[in-house]
Amino acid sequence: MSAPAQTSGPKASAEAGRTIDKPRGRLAVAWARVAAELQFWRNIFYDARRFRKHSWMRKVQTEESRSARIMADAHFLEYGMALRAARPSFGLVRAERLAGDLLDGGAKAAASEIGLRVLEKWAAFNAEAAVPAAVSHALQRVRIPMGSLSGGVETVTREAIQADAQLDFVRFVKARHSIRAFAPGSVSKDVIERAVAAAQQAPSSCNRQTCRAHIWTDPDMIEAVRKHQAGNRTFGHELAGIAVVTSDLRHWEHIGERYQAWVDGGLFAMTLAYALHAEGLGTCMLNWSVTREVDSGLRRAIGLGDEHLIIVLLGFGHLPESLSVCRSQRQPVETALSVNQPLAS
Repeated sequence: MSAPAQTSGPKASAEAGRTIDKPRGRLAVAWARVAAELQFWRNIFYDARRFRKHSWMRKVQTEESRSARIMADAHFLEYGMALRAARPSFGLVRAERLAGDLLDGGAKAAASEIGLRVLEKWAAFNAEAAVPAAVSHALQRVRIPMGSLSGGVETVTREAIQADAQLDFVRFVKARHSIRAFAPGSVSKDVIERAVAAAQQAPSSCNRQTCRAHIWTDPDMIEAVRKHQAGNRTFGHELAGIAVVTSDLRHWEHIGERYQAWVDGGLFAMTLAYALHAEGLGTCMLNWSVTREVDSGLRRAIGLGDEHLIIVLLGFGHLPESLSVCRSQRQPVETALSVNQPLAS
C-alpha cells in the first residue's frame, strides 16, 4: 500500500490553492459569459424599442412621420411615371393615401408642397384614365403656396449626364485619406452648406431624406462632442469641425425597414465625406459602434431626441502642407467583386 499523500507544507498548500481556485475560475468565466449575453440583448432591445416607438409601423402620429409617408408615396408615383412602359392608373392606392395625407394636413411645408406637385403631375399623366375622386377632391381643396419645389418626372439626356460627370472618380477617391493631422483655421458656413447640399443628393429609401448632419465648428463645442468618441483622442483637438450624422426613425414604416436607417445614413455620411474632400478639406470617419450607455451619453450632451439614430461621427478640417497618412492598402479587386456567381438551385 502506498503511503498517504502529503497534506501539509508549501507544496500541499499550493496544490490546495489550485484545487480551490479552479472551480472559482470556471464560475467567473461562466458569469462573464452570462453578463456579456445580457449586455448583448440589452443593447439589441435598446435599438429595437426605439424603432418600434418612433416608426409608423402601427400608425402615423407625428408631423415627421406624415411628411415621410407623403415623400414615400410621392416618390412611388414618380417611379411609376418614369418607367419605360409607364401605364396610366399605376399607384392608385398610393395616390389616394397621398391625397388623404394632404387633406389632413399636419405635415412639413416642404413635404406637402412636393407631394402636391407630384399628385398634380400624376393626375395630368392619368388625364385619359379615371382619376380617383379622392385625388380630384384633394387637388381642388388643398392650397399650398407655390414655392421653388417641384415633383414628377423630367427628361434628361445621356450627353448631359456624361458632360456633368466628367471626373476621374477613381483618382478622386484614392486622393481621400483618413486625416489625423490638421492645419489651424476655421471652415466657413458656405463650405459646410455646399457639402451638406451634396450629401442630400445621396440615394435614400423612397426619397424620404431621413438624414441630418449636426455640425459644430466652435472649439469648445467640438471638444464637448468629440470626447464621447474614443478614436479621436490623439488628434481631435485639431479639428475645425465635427459632424454627427443621424437618421430619423420616424421616417420608417415596417419591420422590413428596421436596418434601412443605417443604409441611408451610411450613404449620406460617405457622400458628405466626399463633398468635404471636394472642398479641399481633410476628413476622418469616427466610428460609432458603441454601447447604449455611450450612445445615451452623447445624446444627452447634444440634446438629441430619442427618435434620432446616430450613424457615425465625421471630423474635418484644413489640410497641412505635408502630413503622414496610413497607406491603407486595399486588397485586390477580386476580394470585393463577384460576377455571375452561380445561383442556388
